[in-house]
Amino acid sequence: MNNSPQRMEAAQARIRQAADSLTTPITRRSVLKGLGLGALTLAAPIWRPLQAQTVDPNQRFFAIFHPNGTVKDDFFPDSGAAVTSSRILAPLANFEDRLLLLKGVHMDSMIGSDKPGGPHMKGPGAVLTGGWLSEGSFSGAGGPAGYANNISVDQVLANHMSTDTAFKSLEYGVAMRGQEPLKYVSYRGANKPNPAVDDPWKMYDRIFSNFTLDSSEPEVNAQLDLERQSVLDYVKDELDVLNRRLPAQDRPRLDAHLTHIRSIEQQLQTVPRQQCEVPILGDEVSLRDADNYPLITRLQLDIMFQAQACGLTRVSSLMFCNADSWQTFPWLGIDEEHHGLSHNLDSGSIQKLVDINVWYSEQLAYFLDLLDSVPEANGLSMLDNSLVLCCNEIGQGKNHTHEDIPWLLAGSAAGRLRPGGQMLEYGDEPHNNLMLTLLHAFGMNDESSFGAPEHCTGPLSGLLA
Repeated sequence: MNNSPQRMEAAQARIRQAADSLTTPITRRSVLKGLGLGALTLAAPIWRPLQAQTVDPNQRFFAIFHPNGTVKDDFFPDSGAAVTSSRILAPLANFEDRLLLLKGVHMDSMIGSDKPGGPHMKGPGAVLTGGWLSEGSFSGAGGPAGYANNISVDQVLANHMSTDTAFKSLEYGVAMRGQEPLKYVSYRGANKPNPAVDDPWKMYDRIFSNFTLDSSEPEVNAQLDLERQSVLDYVKDELDVLNRRLPAQDRPRLDAHLTHIRSIEQQLQTVPRQQCEVPILGDEVSLRDADNYPLITRLQLDIMFQAQACGLTRVSSLMFCNADSWQTFPWLGIDEEHHGLSHNLDSGSIQKLVDINVWYSEQLAYFLDLLDSVPEANGLSMLDNSLVLCCNEIGQGKNHTHEDIPWLLAGSAAGRLRPGGQMLEYGDEPHNNLMLTLLHAFGMNDESSFGAPEHCTGPLSGLLA
């Protein structure tokens, strides 16, 4: 924002002229016309639709998908036990009080002989959309299919939350391969998948190529903070003058907007600048070498974290492999493909599946630690302001069940979810109800259904605060 003294003085003169004139009635048009460029940028939201005012700028959403179900006996703890008392979730013990585990939430929308595709195809198409796959020509077990028939919950939230960010949403991947539609969980609408970018160097260029933040010069940063604060104070003072001339119906909007401006001032003063640091990736490596899977994972998690810490988006998703993954895990001593292991019932295969899922929990713990390290203006950490949804395309690989999908939630969406550290047991709930509950957690309380209406009966009880 160009905040030169000359520009500010000229804008202030125009505003005072509009405010002091006793012959010119003040309208929305004349108020905006009187504002300078910097003030106009901050004042324009005053007359946006009321729905836009319900967005909590502290809230963030992340969806993390990994494939082939889980080992139920080692994922779900005993009733009443700590969430992280199970073998698979044990690496998340430091975040016990920020976790909610859901049991008995089934992916009913994907089931039915009339639904195209096999289970590993149906799952990713349904997991965030609450729908199913359209008719199509993509081959695979279970017959041909197309893309999902509905918008996904992350994109509904992006349309709601990310109207003022550089990116409406960002979709990340790790070792993406395989045929359509196994590689998509995010959909802009029916038959409109969002491809996940699995090359962190390409993702880095896309996100940070035009982003500059020099935290190495304290004098420059101090001046930048001063300029930002003076702009906010300047706009606030001038809008206070105009408040007397505004129509009565617009004054509550103005008051709410000035309150928001004051919160921005506080954020500029209290939030450490170092929370936004462009990550360093190092030299490029082969994306398809199984030994590089852990490195690619950490790079993508780092980029996903920093993009949100820098305010470039409020909605992100990360998809590991594709549904029906053929990934091997040589650093764990596992050379068999994940998908094949998920169908074996011998004890050796089950132990390897547990090891794979423990590793994914370790990556989640790493990411949650990044989020929890950032204090924010409302007194919560970035983790507490976020909602991280961990999901899968099936419940267990050995039987392709759509029941007991391993849903895990971290964070509280800025206090909108109930306190963590619990497994919530639902007898038989469609996952559409979970998606609807997420919308309500982000202020979209007017939404009464999500996805296939025949599979949505209302928000999940006991999940919201």
